[in-house]
Amino acid sequence: MPITVTFDIQSPTPHELNRIRECFERLGWEHLGNTAYRYPKLHGPHPTEDWFNHVIPALMMLRAFARHAAQSGRNIRKFSIDVQSSTGCNPITNVGAPPLPPSQITYSQPSRSGRSFGLQQLQSWIDGIDWPYP
Repeated sequence: MPITVTFDIQSPTPHELNRIRECFERLGWEHLGNTAYRYPKLHGPHPTEDWFNHVIPALMMLRAFARHAAQSGRNIRKFSIDVQSSTGCNPITNVGAPPLPPSQITYSQPSRSGRSFGLQQLQSWIDGIDWPYP
């Protein structure tokens, strides 16, 4: 069941759009258009959506970018997140995946050969998200 994200940010640079695209694609999302993405990919091999390891990190990255852009007056003008999804994890039946260390997440190859958002940078960012309490 798909998750579709679309957004419109004021004056994004091509470099910023490439970074967002590569982040989403590395996390298994399909690029549908300039700022539209779908998870899972059409005809993808996932029996269940991997929210903890593919959906939530992509949405967190979009939120982080939106906050970064807003600091320079480039706000998200509009966005939509449409979800028809069911997910879960049950180790007894071997369905789904728990939140994994970044090195154990399955990543996809971006559709472009550029390195706007490298895999190591993505893994470091995901690994750097900490619980805010000691």
